[in-house]
Amino acid sequence: MVEARESGTRITVADVRLGGDYAGAVRIAPPTQAPGTFSTWGTDVWTHQEPSTGSPRVHKFPGPTTVRVDCQKHAEPVTAEGYTNDAWSYLPEYRAWITNIYIKGPAWLDGVRTCP
Repeated sequence: MVEARESGTRITVADVRLGGDYAGAVRIAPPTQAPGTFSTWGTDVWTHQEPSTGSPRVHKFPGPTTVRVDCQKHAEPVTAEGYTNDAWSYLPEYRAWITNIYIKGPAWLDGVRTCP
């Protein structure tokens, strides 16, 4: 049998463990994310009341967090880790904005509408 203990690990060859009742094999796929769902990166990342680092802070993510993005727009440029981006995303569950610099994915998120 060819197996990997978990996704991303080395594939090994092992004896088949039949036990007399082997019925088949499956590949377990990771769960799919709903449209508009992304992950943040970094630690101690703040959301803001408006798409600007100068606006009041709303919520701090202590580490990577799954968030739902309603829409995005161009606003204040932000630089972090050598990258600059002026895209900000609105997170409806937090009633706050986060710079796309802290969202995993392209600078402008695919499949997310532009905010009015």
